[in-house]
Amino acid sequence: MRLPEDFVVLKFYEVGHRPFFNKFNNVYQCACPICREGGSFNTKRRCYYIPKNDNIFCHNCGWSSKPYRWLKEVTGNSDTEIISELRDFTPDVDSLIAETSEEKPVIKVSTLPSDSINLSDKTQQDFYSKNPIVLACNYIIKSRRLDTACNRPDNLYVSLTDKVHKNRLTIPFVNERNEIEFYQTRTVKTSDLKTKPKYLGRVGAEKTLFNINKVSSDHDKVYIFEGPIDAFFVRNSVAVAGITERGRSFTARQQEQLDSTLKWYDKVWMLDSQWGDRASMIKSEALLKQGETVFIWPETLGKKFKDFNDLAIAANKDEISWDWIQKNTFRDLEGIVMMSEIKKFNNY
Repeated sequence: MRLPEDFVVLKFYEVGHRPFFNKFNNVYQCACPICREGGSFNTKRRCYYIPKNDNIFCHNCGWSSKPYRWLKEVTGNSDTEIISELRDFTPDVDSLIAETSEEKPVIKVSTLPSDSINLSDKTQQDFYSKNPIVLACNYIIKSRRLDTACNRPDNLYVSLTDKVHKNRLTIPFVNERNEIEFYQTRTVKTSDLKTKPKYLGRVGAEKTLFNINKVSSDHDKVYIFEGPIDAFFVRNSVAVAGITERGRSFTARQQEQLDSTLKWYDKVWMLDSQWGDRASMIKSEALLKQGETVFIWPETLGKKFKDFNDLAIAANKDEISWDWIQKNTFRDLEGIVMMSEIKKFNNY
């Protein structure tokens, strides 16, 4: 039985703990009344009601069902009791939602390099319009489609004064609480490439997953990239900011995020082209042997492009589709056999 949305919302607010309505994606959240989410019951909300899918699920315990079955489970009511209550139901939930809905939190920026300039802010852009470093950042952003990519972070930054990250494009790693917990910076001056690493992370901070705040429960897969810029072009993507040739290598904080926020998603590893990058080839094979699911570049494109950013620029696209990725995703023996052909090509 499909229940009216207003009825489901009302019951969701009655039995869910600390419910609220996220108007930005039309999703209702609460702390799960089934599993009670352990120690995070009073701090997180992992139970979701998505009206357009007519589905309720919990990222903590894995419960997933239509609202009718969920309602029977959490209330203990019989079919007769639910139908009777539905018969007497009068839609009136607007005021309830208005009282409990929450605005999207403002991102905290205290962890950015000193005196960071928000390159998404027009006022700041106007003020620094003739600064050569800001101009160089804008060129990289525009030429690499970082301002229009489907999975881009809300803001990019640059500091002109920071002792370590001066004159480098800053990519924020926003966590599941919508706070900047980590960041990575990229050189913008060609001369710096000779004396400084192309990418630097926040000093003294543990790496987190890039863009975990943008992972949507509307899709059951999460795509794990090595570098954040490639993750700009695939929805539901995160990045780990580097892995070793032994395969998986998470910090304790990244592992925590994978085990909690991303626990119920299928993971797909997205590395640079194995056809042109020996390290990527070795990492991909290691991941496959560890039982992971890996995107393997098709030969025609893998020999032509290095990574997803290069592919997006050449194709003049801001998004690489999930369907195309799925067609080139492999695991276990099938993936290992495919990698053997790439190893022959690379004389490995």
